[in-house]
Amino acid sequence: MQWLGALFRPFERYAAALSARTHGVVAVVSFCTFVGVIALGFVPVTRRIETSGYSTAELQGATSRAEVDTILQAFEPVIGSVMLLSVLDYIFIVAGFFLFFSLHSLSLKTLAAHDRLVLIPKIGMGLTVVSRLLDSLENLWVILIYTNPDDYATILIGLMNTAESLKWMVVSVEYPTLGIAIVLALLTRFTALFDGRSESPQ
Repeated sequence: MQWLGALFRPFERYAAALSARTHGVVAVVSFCTFVGVIALGFVPVTRRIETSGYSTAELQGATSRAEVDTILQAFEPVIGSVMLLSVLDYIFIVAGFFLFFSLHSLSLKTLAAHDRLVLIPKIGMGLTVVSRLLDSLENLWVILIYTNPDDYATILIGLMNTAESLKWMVVSVEYPTLGIAIVLALLTRFTALFDGRSESPQ
């Protein structure tokens, strides 16, 4: 299982590079940014875009060139808001990355004595990398489509759909994994359920 250790080593180094307090500060700042982008950015900007009769979610879900072209034509009066939403999406991705990595790092530090349980935050960090990468790619394909509405490559539609589908598949596992890691860390820290001993056979 050396390959697994090599895969998780960058996550262990990230967790060890900062103190628990620093990870906590990063988590708080990232959470505020995460929520702020949603409440102050996504919500009002999405409402402006929807005055066109369509949303970016409908663009991402479109599967044919005819559907995409219809939506892009409707977006013309609000294209500035569509571009702004793409920028906000990348800020959201970065904030989410640091939020999840910091929370997993805190869990990893707490579960360090438990050889099996500590795998959960490490797996969670891996899932976060994959989900944020897929989200970034999905956003990139959308940008390449709406910035060249008359001559975009049709293959971008398939790439956009695939990235979106894979992203939600990963996210459906990523969020529960984070929840489990946090619960286990809290149980380890504040109860005697795992009594702080390593689970490795002696």
